[in-house]
Amino acid sequence: MKEFTRPRAGERTLDRAPLAITGMAGRFDRIHAMSILFAVGLTAFLAIEPTQNWLLLLLSILVGLGTDGIVRTHPRSRFQRLDDTALFLFVPVLFTLSLGLFLEEVAEGYWTLGAGLLAGVPFWGILNAEYLSVDRRAKSYQSARLVLNVATYVIAFLFFATIYDFELSLLATAFAAGTVSLLLAIEVLREEAMDNSRTLLYALAIGVLLAEAAWAMHFLPLEGSAAAVFLLLALYLMTGLMHNYLGDRLSLRTAGEFTAVTMAGLVIVVASHASV
Repeated sequence: MKEFTRPRAGERTLDRAPLAITGMAGRFDRIHAMSILFAVGLTAFLAIEPTQNWLLLLLSILVGLGTDGIVRTHPRSRFQRLDDTALFLFVPVLFTLSLGLFLEEVAEGYWTLGAGLLAGVPFWGILNAEYLSVDRRAKSYQSARLVLNVATYVIAFLFFATIYDFELSLLATAFAAGTVSLLLAIEVLREEAMDNSRTLLYALAIGVLLAEAAWAMHFLPLEGSAAAVFLLLALYLMTGLMHNYLGDRLSLRTAGEFTAVTMAGLVIVVASHASV
């Protein structure tokens, strides 16, 4: 009779080690491949004249599909439906759109090639952070959230600056600022692990407030990058207060800290604009 024995703990660890290493290597390979595709696609969009907007849209779709495939491979993921990964797609897709539109306005000549290729580096960091943010119990979760929060505000500035460069109508400017703020607020608020409908509701409130702020900007002597920084500070204040409120961390001290940072930024913006 053949004797069956349970493997010892050390043997089980050794058996799982190659699988863990293989999974990690596969994840990095996918992120590397997606980052290279992003850099090449963005460079092509910036280099081709006249501008081919469909190319940036196609690249954004590929980024969304690639991010979806990457986060679904996380061993802790429980994604089954098509919309389960929706909240993980906003930052990579919006980063693609905002950076493409921003560089199209400011980069010229050979700078477009360098900017497009180097953009693959921060994109790699965003993709890796999205993957790591799947597991809230992991030690790397907080660092991943920090990367994504920083990326969120960078994207906001790029979008706001581009909106004012396009010199849109007042209604279009307010709508665009509100829509972008809504989508970016989702990324900040999803950390509280609420259901999607509640996250969308609170993010919608922030989007409406930012649309109103953009409308009010029309009557202030601020424009261009100064107006973009003003909206960025407003988004920072609203998302920061809402995030702490939903996490039961909002206090007078916390509210005062966010307000002080926002007011200091506004003073700098107004002072720099007045000196021009």
